[in-house]
Amino acid sequence: MRATLTRTALASAIALASSQAALANDNTLQLDQMVVSAAGFEQKITDAPASISVITGEELKKKRVSNIAEALNDVEGVDVSGNAGKTGGLNVSIRGMGDAYTLVLVDGKRQNPAGNVTPNGFGETRFSFLPPVLAIERIEVIRGPMSTLYGSDAMGGVINIITKKVGSEWAGSASVDTTLQEQREYGDTRSTQLYLSGPLVADTLGLQLRGKYQERDSSAISYQDVTGSDISPSMGWNPVESDLYTAGGRLTFTPNADHDLSLDLDQSKQRYDNSKGQLGTLGASGGYERDQRYNREQYQLAHTGRFAFGTLDSSYTRNETETLGRLIPNGTPNRVAGDKRTLDAQNDIFDLKLVSALGSHNLSVGGQWWKAQMTEGLIDDQLEHKMVGLFIEDEWRLRDDLALTLGLRRDDHSEFGGQTSPRAYLVWNTTENWTLKGGVSEGFKAPDLQQLVGGINGFGGQGTIPLLGNPDLQPETSTSSEFGVYFDNLDDFNGNVTLFHNKFKDKIGSEVVVNCEYQNVAGCITVPGGPWLNRGRPGRNQTFSKPINVDEAITKGVEVAGRYHFTAQWNLAANYTYTKTEQEGGPNDGWPLNDTPKHQLNATLNWQTSDRLSTWLKGEYRSERFRRTSPAINYAYNAFGDYKAYTLFHLGGSYQASENLSLSATVYNLFDKDFVSYERYASNAAGTTFEYGNEYNNNQERRRLWLSATYDF
Repeated sequence: MRATLTRTALASAIALASSQAALANDNTLQLDQMVVSAAGFEQKITDAPASISVITGEELKKKRVSNIAEALNDVEGVDVSGNAGKTGGLNVSIRGMGDAYTLVLVDGKRQNPAGNVTPNGFGETRFSFLPPVLAIERIEVIRGPMSTLYGSDAMGGVINIITKKVGSEWAGSASVDTTLQEQREYGDTRSTQLYLSGPLVADTLGLQLRGKYQERDSSAISYQDVTGSDISPSMGWNPVESDLYTAGGRLTFTPNADHDLSLDLDQSKQRYDNSKGQLGTLGASGGYERDQRYNREQYQLAHTGRFAFGTLDSSYTRNETETLGRLIPNGTPNRVAGDKRTLDAQNDIFDLKLVSALGSHNLSVGGQWWKAQMTEGLIDDQLEHKMVGLFIEDEWRLRDDLALTLGLRRDDHSEFGGQTSPRAYLVWNTTENWTLKGGVSEGFKAPDLQQLVGGINGFGGQGTIPLLGNPDLQPETSTSSEFGVYFDNLDDFNGNVTLFHNKFKDKIGSEVVVNCEYQNVAGCITVPGGPWLNRGRPGRNQTFSKPINVDEAITKGVEVAGRYHFTAQWNLAANYTYTKTEQEGGPNDGWPLNDTPKHQLNATLNWQTSDRLSTWLKGEYRSERFRRTSPAINYAYNAFGDYKAYTLFHLGGSYQASENLSLSATVYNLFDKDFVSYERYASNAAGTTFEYGNEYNNNQERRRLWLSATYDF
């Protein structure tokens, strides 16, 4: 019955989208669009000293956006379709650098915690801490290192989510949306959003309120083994029931035209069902409870002052992130197995920045004080670091059409000392049609707090493998260069081509050390607690691994994007990314850095024929992905090779039903591509044991219908 109803809804949506008119679903890049993330002040996108993409709030409202990854799916140089986390959520990789090297900002303020409070494959949950789409003005995505302005973690790139300002008149929006799956083994989703903004005292005191609630039904994906029995995959391959809510408010005070003050409060909570151990083994043997919860609270006080000498921005931010639902595993030294395991992190950050125009110079000077704390229930002491950063950056207009940006940042870390991050970037507007730009920059990422601990800092293998830290770790660093060409005929076509090269140094890899329980030889180590040998299965824990700065890697490639208006009614936006990554040194010498595909292609055809209805057809291609990421997975690689390539199509439309009401519908995975393709393979050298593996890297949803209604008031 449900499948019949869904097919009827799908057919209706396709008929609607194929009929007449289209309001412009214009996801083209406007080269005169203003951005702030690349230099810390407002400038045109072609003048920005970085490769930057912008997704507007209007674009976001016309597609399903349940997390940051879904919002960025169309951006060149960005991969959001790598292996899903254990909750089924997606991660964000920029230019071949993993999600850990992507810094997320909201209104320019850091969101990344300093320690890993989501261990064992739950890091994707941080990309679900997203303001409601109705509250977002735009998202700016910088591809490449930006540590000169933003410090640690900005090695791969920066995502800056810019929210709407408090309005001078009362206005708001409310929306509801749902995703209906055609195949009943995939879970439906539903969400509700609200945004309200306006003055409490005209021109002086303003208020903004925002909120979102989202829920997802559990999936029941399965495949058949050789006996014909149904097998249900887990650990991200079969997304569980979940719910998420976020609520926030902002109070603004403008005593006069030269000063703005704001107080912003935000709270987000996520819950995932683990009642059957789908995410982790229940009890002290695995360390998991029946629900996994991830919470974040943030408080921010900010001031902007406009003076004769420039604009001064200052802010204090506190954000707290915690994980609930984890237990102390068996064998943990000095702990009671089965007790609740505390996992929480707190950032206290003070930012200060002055932007001043001095003749042909736009000067940015500032600093950051950052105190990070983390409590990990497996570790005796509270973990803490303090970091102070100072930066200066100058955009020097050598000529009206030529700008040189020079920047330098110095961070002093309480654990490993100082880190310097310079950059130089040149932008040349050769004509009104052509712009050339490129530069060199350095980035760094400080080790997570728990990585600097000597001894046990976590567990793998469902609570059976102790994970060790290393207090001698140093920051990972990178040197990146890029060169881009931008063209705009000022009529119906614009495009850009960017070449990039990134040298990744001091990458944190692993050193294998013999367990003294297995062989009492020189250099072996004894890990407290235990015994660890053969825990969980025979042969386990003969060796341990600890993190060390050992590896290097190179990521390089090309990004191409173009937008062409055939007529006033038809336009095409497309982009292509080629990415090659390679590790140098360490046990994985010569291997790709991760599973980023070499080739990515996105293309969207938009049709506009009236003022009411918009339609679009999108295609996306992802080439094969690297599979050999661990010795255990090597057996699957021997059987299947790399993860398979795929192509998907999506068809959507938006209808302006009235001045206040807009409706949207999208059929995702239009041709019902099935990603559940499990095959049997030998999982040991002797060929005596067997497991099942998927030929694709994710169990992506099959054909589904997304429906949305938004009312503006």
